[in-house]
Amino acid sequence: MDEASTPVPPPETAAEPAPTPGPGADDVPGTDAEPAPSGSPPGPGGVDPPSPAPSPRRRGRQAGLFAAAFVAGLGIALGAVGAGLAIWDAGYEARVLPGVHVAGVDLSGLDRAGASSALEAALPYGAGRLVLRAPSGDVAIPYSVFRRRANVDALVGAALRAGRAGDVAARLPGQLGMAVRGVTIAPGVHLDPEALAAAVSAALAPLAVAPVDATISMGASGAVTTRAREGAAVDAGRVAAAALAALRDAAAPAEVVVPVDVTPVDPVVSDLAVQVAAFQASVLIGDGSVTLGKQAWTLNAATVRSWVGFSVAADGSVRPTVDTSRIPAALAQVAGKVSQPARPAVFLRDRSGRVVGVAASSDGRSLDAAATSQRIADALLARVATGAAVSVQVATAPVPPALTTEQAAARAPVLTLLGTWTTWFPVDDHNYYGANIWIPAQVINGTVLGPGQTFEWWAAVGDVSPAQGYGPGGVIAGDHTDPTGALGGGMCSSSTTLFNAALRAGLSIGARGNHRYYIDRYPLGLDATVWKMRGSVQDMSFTNDTGSPILILGLRTRSGGTGYVTYQLWGVPDGRTVSISAPVVSNVVRATTSVRSVTTLRPGVRRQTEYPSNQMDVSVSRVVRDRDGRLIHADAWRSSYVLWNGVIEIGL
Repeated sequence: MDEASTPVPPPETAAEPAPTPGPGADDVPGTDAEPAPSGSPPGPGGVDPPSPAPSPRRRGRQAGLFAAAFVAGLGIALGAVGAGLAIWDAGYEARVLPGVHVAGVDLSGLDRAGASSALEAALPYGAGRLVLRAPSGDVAIPYSVFRRRANVDALVGAALRAGRAGDVAARLPGQLGMAVRGVTIAPGVHLDPEALAAAVSAALAPLAVAPVDATISMGASGAVTTRAREGAAVDAGRVAAAALAALRDAAAPAEVVVPVDVTPVDPVVSDLAVQVAAFQASVLIGDGSVTLGKQAWTLNAATVRSWVGFSVAADGSVRPTVDTSRIPAALAQVAGKVSQPARPAVFLRDRSGRVVGVAASSDGRSLDAAATSQRIADALLARVATGAAVSVQVATAPVPPALTTEQAAARAPVLTLLGTWTTWFPVDDHNYYGANIWIPAQVINGTVLGPGQTFEWWAAVGDVSPAQGYGPGGVIAGDHTDPTGALGGGMCSSSTTLFNAALRAGLSIGARGNHRYYIDRYPLGLDATVWKMRGSVQDMSFTNDTGSPILILGLRTRSGGTGYVTYQLWGVPDGRTVSISAPVVSNVVRATTSVRSVTTLRPGVRRQTEYPSNQMDVSVSRVVRDRDGRLIHADAWRSSYVLWNGVIEIGL
């Protein structure tokens, strides 16, 4: 490692030509005051060799002696011409010429070792300390830590070179001047800059304190914050540079003081920043809702709070954030309500199984949780600025069907559902556990009704017998209902359902009759009973008055103890529209319910055998128009229902 030192200027530049010695110069007092030590041969030209490293006091005393001797020697040298000069110069080989001083120390006549010892003793630059003066107190570093010392080798080298430039004849005037007036070499200082920098850095390290940012996080009941703390910084490099400049000066005192500035350092995230963010979060957190059409689901504040966090920008600003990855878990109920399965295209078949058409497919629907979550997050963050209530329309994604209409249409024409109706019923002995209702639907399913062709219930159903799967069912027998009094009883639920499908398809309606009393599972005034009794027949019929064939589908479903029968009429729409009025009710007589004691039931057992139905007259009308608004049908169906009181039996 390089060490810093103060350069030593060449002494020749400081030497002046010696004046010509005056008369009696050889008689300078004290030049021969001290004889050479016994046993030492005289030096060249009769000059004694120098003693080893005399003390500073002795050197001071001898200075005049050396000067007188030097003048005398020069006189002899001048007298002896060139030979004398050579003898004189050779007499000081490897020794400092007379008159050379370093920092007040006379090195005249000393060899390298003696001069080094003299300077090391006289220049104690390593004794002292550097004091770093900081607001919190002083820190002292001994000079020895960074090896501060006199630049002895360089100084001794400069002293030995003083007066020796050029040949003997050329340098004689300079040496004479040095001997008379003397020459001073500026002292130099050595130290280790890297060690100094390391020592300063280590000493100042405790003064540098990192600032502490304020923090904010979301807790169970709101924002949780911590306070910021100011830090401190010290420019150790600047302090070390100032110390190095001072310590390189040989005149520096034994204690060099360098002031240390401690600069306050602000935290990046301030208390104010987190307080603002906490307030914004309190505005953001609150109840909200997501909607789909008329449906709405509440997002409560506690749930919203669990989504909220905070982000810190590079400039220290803090803002609340909403973690959209946490929102979908709260939308599980919404997802279930929003979800709708896709409906694939369906091939419509006639009774023989031949494909006659295609029921169009429809896309399903699912909740787009990611998009909905982003909408919720955006609305919550917007509330920070506006304070507005959060109500978000859910985002949905289509679910494609397994078989699209386009794919199916390559095989058969696409038909439209012209009319449909569904009726529910209890699956019990009144309808032979659903068989008397579902069997007609199965028989009729796949019937193709050509243009102008009439559908007749009894012709389509055919034989009603146990062989076909029918059994005993309910029938209105006089003044009471017999739950199992007629074969095929209950099939009126099936005929009423098909009648309502044809009615809504706008077809021409033929035979139709209402039940004796009103059964509330049917549309009021639009029931269609069918029966055969002792040669009398009540039929239900309608005619396909469109220009294209119509396919009739009969479907059966069940859910627990409840059965469902559905009829669908598929065809090519001709643009007709259907308008059905609300029922007009008149001549109402309120039914009552009576309680009877019977012995046919176990004591205390209750059973309702009849259900009350009001006596009333009901009228329902229908108007059917073509695509141009021209009237096709104007119908009115009138129903007169008898009074039917309820009966509850209790066992005695």
